[in-house]
Amino acid sequence: MKLLAICDPSRYSSPPLDVPTFYQKAALHPAIDFFHIPVKNVLAQNRYSNTVQVAPAVGDLNYADFLALGDNAHESHDLKTFDLIFCRTLKPFPQNYLSQLQRWEQYTPFLNSPTGIEAQIEPDFLSQAASAFTPHMLVTQHWTKALVFFERHQTIVAKRFNSCGGRGVFKIWYENHRFKVDNFILGLREFSDFSKMFIYLQGATNKPLQFVRYLTHVAAGDKRVVVVNGEIYGAYVRRSKSGHWINNVSHDGECFLSEVTEAEREAIVGTVEHYRRRGLITLGYDFLQDEDGTWRISEINAGNIGGFARLELLTGEPVMERFLNTLVELAKAIRRPAVV
Repeated sequence: MKLLAICDPSRYSSPPLDVPTFYQKAALHPAIDFFHIPVKNVLAQNRYSNTVQVAPAVGDLNYADFLALGDNAHESHDLKTFDLIFCRTLKPFPQNYLSQLQRWEQYTPFLNSPTGIEAQIEPDFLSQAASAFTPHMLVTQHWTKALVFFERHQTIVAKRFNSCGGRGVFKIWYENHRFKVDNFILGLREFSDFSKMFIYLQGATNKPLQFVRYLTHVAAGDKRVVVVNGEIYGAYVRRSKSGHWINNVSHDGECFLSEVTEAEREAIVGTVEHYRRRGLITLGYDFLQDEDGTWRISEINAGNIGGFARLELLTGEPVMERFLNTLVELAKAIRRPAVV
């Protein structure tokens, strides 16, 4: 299989985990002819050309070699020669990035489909696909509707369009005659006016915001379940060392191996086809614990999901090799679309 992966290696300055490990293992896999293209080359490609500038990634690819790949992407390859493209780019996606990748779909299959990703990151997609398994949710770009939702639940969480890693997630409550808004990067802000707070939450996106009621058992952690083509690979819990309401590894989260409950399996079975029929094969299900102890879906990630390397570290099993073997089999099974 000839595999092309997209990412920005410079975004991985911390000790290597999922993406660097994926690159290292793919470069050694005997059935994979592996190549890398940096995000800048995607954006720079002539929209009327099928040729892309890539770097081969073969053999013993150490961490320094991984970081240098973006500077060595000078080989010209026709998109039609690749069997599969895997986008491992972190959100927020640059302007025109997904539209460029959507054009590539007519030549080469993707894991996951850029067209599917564009649909999935819309704020109302999760509520349409998984409302039976999530806390009470509202998607709106009208502050008056958001205020009614807030008055009902008192403490809520807002999620911003096209963000990842908790960067676009805000906890909102009312205290001492002020609306309080907390974000683990931006810190605590206060507003006397709900409408002005709403504008702050939207940021530069001007997109609807997703609101959910705040689950008070966040101290139990955030459970990630890794799913590939409907198959559950395993689960682990991320838990803040400081007791912060965001349980994020990039913040101060620790990871613990976890079981997948029957209720979680039911939630995955009840939602996975909404994603798979849009060409979204690798999924990261995030669950938070409700007041009654039930783990409810807080997010279903279908972009650059992590968890394979983490599961391998926690279990000692060759999870990444299993994933790469699955990609080889998927590439064999995928029927190429006709080239126009």
